[in-house]
Amino acid sequence: MLERKFRKKGLTNFKFKETQWYKTIRNETRAYKFYVLIFALLASLIVSIAFLLIRIGTGQFELFGFYLGVILFILLETILFVNFKRIRVMSWFLLVQVVVALVASLFMEGGYALALLMISVCPLMATQLRGSVKGTFFFGGTLFVFLSAYAFQRFIFISPESRMFSCFEVSFLVAAASIIFILSFFAERRKEVLVAHLIDLLVFDETTGLPDKDVLCQSIDPSQWYILAIIKIENFSDLVALFGYEFSNIISQFASQKLKKYELRHSYKTYQLKYNEYGLLIETGEGVTANDAALRLNSILKSLELESLPWEQDRIRLVYRVGGALINPEDDRSPLSKADVALKKAERGHSVISIFENDNDERESAYKYVIRFTELINNRDNESFRAVFQPVFSADGLGIVWYEALLRIKQLDGEYTTIYPYLGVAKSTGFYQYLTDFILRKSAEAICLYDVDISVNISINDIVRPEFIALVDQVYEMTKDKKGRVIFEILESDEMVELDKCIWFIEYISTYGFKIAIDDFGTGYSNYSNLINLPVDIVKIDGSLIKKIRTDESARLLVEGIIHFCHKSNKKIVAEFVEDIHVFESLKDMKIDFLQGYYLSLPAQISECPYLPEKGLLEIPDCK
Repeated sequence: MLERKFRKKGLTNFKFKETQWYKTIRNETRAYKFYVLIFALLASLIVSIAFLLIRIGTGQFELFGFYLGVILFILLETILFVNFKRIRVMSWFLLVQVVVALVASLFMEGGYALALLMISVCPLMATQLRGSVKGTFFFGGTLFVFLSAYAFQRFIFISPESRMFSCFEVSFLVAAASIIFILSFFAERRKEVLVAHLIDLLVFDETTGLPDKDVLCQSIDPSQWYILAIIKIENFSDLVALFGYEFSNIISQFASQKLKKYELRHSYKTYQLKYNEYGLLIETGEGVTANDAALRLNSILKSLELESLPWEQDRIRLVYRVGGALINPEDDRSPLSKADVALKKAERGHSVISIFENDNDERESAYKYVIRFTELINNRDNESFRAVFQPVFSADGLGIVWYEALLRIKQLDGEYTTIYPYLGVAKSTGFYQYLTDFILRKSAEAICLYDVDISVNISINDIVRPEFIALVDQVYEMTKDKKGRVIFEILESDEMVELDKCIWFIEYISTYGFKIAIDDFGTGYSNYSNLINLPVDIVKIDGSLIKKIRTDESARLLVEGIIHFCHKSNKKIVAEFVEDIHVFESLKDMKIDFLQGYYLSLPAQISECPYLPEKGLLEIPDCK
């Protein structure tokens, strides 16, 4: 049944018998049939014993040996079945026994009771053990054999003594059997329909109707060559956020229809992986190169990009990204994993198509990920994190205005290093908030000791954490009698997107005298509206722009534009990554407000920082 079903859907290579859901359904079905057969055997045994006892009670000993033989046969049959559990063989054997017993009842004295029992059991056994379709054929065949035997008895054996049943009795038996069969047929059919619907939900995506990931994995022939690709709708989340959650189904249905539309043209099969990801399986010959795969996938993308999604009066263009992999019989790695690695590589490289060729780099990345996470855990458990502080200087490079708190992590070899390579691991594992809380506490301790302003990097995730806000309150209580205050730096490139939360936080901390800075301004998605909409005190220009001002005129013009805008907006400007005298002099000429970088001072522990008040070298000016 399932072979025909999947063949009609075009899934000719789907090895569904290898899937977990099929094995579960098969095992449950076998267990159910096992209990049905056990029940039937025990019922047969009880009925046979009852017939034997009735014969003994009435003094009819002529069939004693026959009934005893039947009882022993059923006992042996039950023992063998319980030991070997051959469900299919036993099902047919038991059903054939029913037919034999039914026919034999026509030629036995007092066989009407046996016939009534068999004719009642037959349709139930047939549908329960063989299903609605095969059960119908079996039951029909059983009636045909029974009526043929009755006709043979009636018309061949002329003597009335050989006719045990009357026409009325036979008609009653057939009518009773038909009614029982109809009821059992519809009950079994209903169960099969429900199971079929369940299988559809397990195999096909409810929204798009495409076969799912399990079908893809079980459709790959280990002896064949393929191109396996994951195609992702890159702007899916943005469109759903813009038009509402209900729009997600419209996007999925549109994309799946277009992918199905071009299947024949480009000779691939489409599968649903996630809400915005689809698998494409292309069967190829030996010798296909990565360049061949890229060209073929590019051709598919060009077909998809010809059509855009109609929405009211407009048309919406879906943005696709593809990661592909060549699959050959020697592969011992999951095909989907290879395609997923290629997709992630495309995302990191901002390319449309990427083909998996060598996973050494990815394995190295995975190894580094594990090592870095281990080091984070070790630092937390051993309390070996360290806070260092880098001065932020006035424009002439002589006076320090405040210090930026930076986190250092102890590596497995005992050396300390910057936290930046660990930030991705920390964010993906939920460790990031621990780092922020640690550095904020250390900054508060430094303010209490040295009465200086200290800036701390935070994220939007910190702002929305109640625990972080509670920690901010604690920091204020610790430092409220000091002149020094905390300056909170929010990363501009991706943290300023939720303006309402940022504005609330800025207003909240301003009551404590804390200040706010935008960090890394000028990168990626930066825009001046953040400076207009947010009451920030300080703008820190991204270090990558500062590094380029000597050699890149565009970078220099951009930095000058930011400085001019901020001066007009009454905001202070900090240039990071001042690493040589040439950059230092250039920024002085641009009338920058503050400078920070290795040319002026390296980060150090707070007790080792230069120009601290207690050293009597320079008084720390207020950041106004």
